[in-house]
Amino acid sequence: MKLIHKFKSPNFNNRNSKIIEFVIIHYTALNSTVESINYLCSKKNKVSCHYLISSDGKIYNLVHENKRAWHAGKSFWRENSDINSSSIGIELDYSPYGNNNKYTIQLINSLLKLLKRIVKNHNILPINILGHSDVAPYRKIDPGKTFPWHILEHNNLINKIYISKNTKILHNIIDKWFLKHRIKTKKRRILFMLSYIGYDISLALKKDFFFNMLLAAYASRYKYYSNYNYNKKNVDKIIKIHFLEIILTKLKK
Repeated sequence: MKLIHKFKSPNFNNRNSKIIEFVIIHYTALNSTVESINYLCSKKNKVSCHYLISSDGKIYNLVHENKRAWHAGKSFWRENSDINSSSIGIELDYSPYGNNNKYTIQLINSLLKLLKRIVKNHNILPINILGHSDVAPYRKIDPGKTFPWHILEHNNLINKIYISKNTKILHNIIDKWFLKHRIKTKKRRILFMLSYIGYDISLALKKDFFFNMLLAAYASRYKYYSNYNYNKKNVDKIIKIHFLEIILTKLKK
């Protein structure tokens, strides 16, 4: 895998964590790779990433992995509020409103190669490869609804949530647990589970507007299921299975 080191961003500092445990995937929302490089390498913009992947699959290394790139901003995941210090940021040459409004095969193939390398070098867990909208659901929507998370699933880079014939039984088990612990409303149950999964629920607790934003972020991230018609009405069913899978995985350790 060839990396291009020609361009470097001045926007970085030292990490506050010695362990790199997350990968955060973004899109640039700019019109071209050239425009993105200029923006990310401009000191006045105070943003950067470790890697930028162009539409034709070129991979630019803008910040050394040992350094803290400024890509996630104000973000949160599983009690971690300094995501930049413990993550590698990857920007993709994509804009929903530009001519680069499709994730090309070349771009995705390069992303897969880069992710496999990062996962191997830093022992990144599948649950820790995230979108910007996962760690900043009230501010960001990237990498967006059209990002092919299912390709990462097929390459065993991230986990897939399986919907089985026994789903109804599992739902009943979880519902009984919630009733036992007096978590009665659908909203409170969803927020409890999303918090356990890793999301920041602070604003969603206060206003329905932010609650809907959080659900939209989750929906954008987890929408690919074999023979399962995803829609907003059954989002809680998906979250229940996701929640239970994490619990069972932890019990196995």
